[in-house]
Amino acid sequence: MRTLLLLYMFIASLNIAAQDTVQHKNNTEHFRLYYVLPKGIGNNVLAKANDGVAGVGLFATLYSIEKLHFVAGFEFSQYNVTDVSLAANVTNTYLSNIYFGALYKIPLVNKVDLTTKFTVGAFTVNQRTGGSKYGKQNGPAFTPGFDVDLKIVGQFRIFAGLDYCLALPSTHTAKEYKSFYGTLHQLNITTGIKF
Repeated sequence: MRTLLLLYMFIASLNIAAQDTVQHKNNTEHFRLYYVLPKGIGNNVLAKANDGVAGVGLFATLYSIEKLHFVAGFEFSQYNVTDVSLAANVTNTYLSNIYFGALYKIPLVNKVDLTTKFTVGAFTVNQRTGGSKYGKQNGPAFTPGFDVDLKIVGQFRIFAGLDYCLALPSTHTAKEYKSFYGTLHQLNITTGIKF
């Protein structure tokens, strides 16, 4: 699935690059590669029993109309388990999110844009100790966010932003614990490059 998504993103970017020769604008971006500083928030297992380490993400614009971009991407982040009584007797929690969404670019001042976005994704939680896997949960994720970017040269930009992710992985537990284990909240600081 990930390979197919990356292949689709590559083909879509070639299509957009061809479109861009016709409508080359200062607010066009095709790819984004970024670092994630993840943090679980709220009253759930991610926030109470895990400590965010790091993550990475990338996405490509599939189609754009003026300042509106339709995107697809992938994000991966790692947490260290801090409370085995809540998160199981494992050392790491890994989160991945394959998503589609839309972003809207708003010019602020010369060479600086604000970008708002909303994505919907397929979210996966994996827990591991070393090379051994212990459990996997899947579900939808919804992520609104924004970033501010600075144009460096041509279409190359650097950016920093903030995303809130609500993930709803399926869980098999007692009814009174479903919200704690099946409703995850993340607040992610992102920084990276756009081109």
